[in-house]
Amino acid sequence: MMLYSATNLVGMYRKNALPVSKSCICSLMFGILFLTSMSSFSISSDITPILGWDKQLFPSFLISTATIKTPSEEDASRLGESDGLLGVSLVAPEDQTLVRVTVTCDGYVDASTFSGTLLEGGKTYQIYPKMKYRFERLSNCKQATPATVSIEVQLGDSDVQQYSSTITIRSINDCPFGIKVGDRCEDIGFAFASYVNEQHPYVDKLLREALDIGVVESFIGYQSRSEADVIRQVYAVWDLFVARDMRYSSITSTAATSSMVASQHVRLLEETINNQQANCVDGSVLMVSILRKIGIDASLVLVPGHCYVAFYLDPQHTIQLGLETTLVGATVELPSEISKNLDRCIPEDLRGEKSWPSFVEAIGKATFQLMDNEKKFGDPKNNEYQLIDIANARRIGVLPIPFVGEEEFLGFDHRTDLDSEEVVAMDADSDSDSEEETGEEEDADEDEDESEEDHQE
Repeated sequence: MMLYSATNLVGMYRKNALPVSKSCICSLMFGILFLTSMSSFSISSDITPILGWDKQLFPSFLISTATIKTPSEEDASRLGESDGLLGVSLVAPEDQTLVRVTVTCDGYVDASTFSGTLLEGGKTYQIYPKMKYRFERLSNCKQATPATVSIEVQLGDSDVQQYSSTITIRSINDCPFGIKVGDRCEDIGFAFASYVNEQHPYVDKLLREALDIGVVESFIGYQSRSEADVIRQVYAVWDLFVARDMRYSSITSTAATSSMVASQHVRLLEETINNQQANCVDGSVLMVSILRKIGIDASLVLVPGHCYVAFYLDPQHTIQLGLETTLVGATVELPSEISKNLDRCIPEDLRGEKSWPSFVEAIGKATFQLMDNEKKFGDPKNNEYQLIDIANARRIGVLPIPFVGEEEFLGFDHRTDLDSEEVVAMDADSDSDSEEETGEEEDADEDEDESEEDHQE
């Protein structure tokens, strides 16, 4: 994942930074659209369509920023939606000209209309109707798809002028993180936060599996006020990933490309879980989703070409550790020296033969990087090093991409030998159904005891 050098647009994601206002984010982020999204074709000599970023729309970005409400801008030349992506640029033929602009797009956008008055003749206006996006349709866009945008413009009593053009609706998996403007690139790396989904229905199922393995008896976040308990909860999730045989996969390329927008393929949580594959971003958004679900504050860490996790050991955010998720499933040697604070967190009889060494290595490697790059994370001029605080993203209205799939959750059966790495399809009632089929509750308990003994060995 290559991150462009650019002025940082979202200072609230940087370490120790406060959230900035919604208007600040959007005025910076969308102020470049008019300069970069103009179509080369015109309805007339005085009317030019504006068609997203390089004639492309990114469903992940539209969904995640849908509830970020911005106040009206003072720029009198921009009318309608302040953060719009589809519209027109036109020159008012005379003072007090009535205007009506309607935009539709092939089942992705219902007819959206702006009606108003152009006050000053000869002045150029940018008009963006409030888009009526079909968010469910956008959520289901799994591949880059062509779509037709139709625009109708009426000035005063003149005839309606019509225009249509084909644009590309990008895959829901395509995450834009930079927009090139001239010789610089504006950063929108916060868009990765939309792939963190703490409310995904699979997250509860994974937590149930982790409890069944037995590293922890419950997930309580910071309630115990013990740093050791926080680390043990994180290790319980890590141990589950290893038991599920999750592997690193470096797939990042997108099917569609753009010379203006830098983007990367990011798997949705259900894809990472069921396919047991994750690149650095995939594994990080899954881990952060689970940690946020159990009440542990976590962030995505972006460095040149890479992403990993940072999480706090206390609700006051005084101690932060890193976690290198690409080491899930890796076979590594247990370090000869282990931090006493880390060593005391997990009883020896609960340390997985494969998961414990990789966890120790993942904590040590990522925490060292956090400390080594601390000044870079705090530098507002260096956007290649970012801590994307998910809590701050949620506060300003950045939404997670919703789960809309119908695929079956592939669960890990903890009652089998954990070393067999067996994965079976399970539904929410599989445990109770299994006990009814055996008819002997006592035998089921004995099987569970044997499974726990195998894991401890």
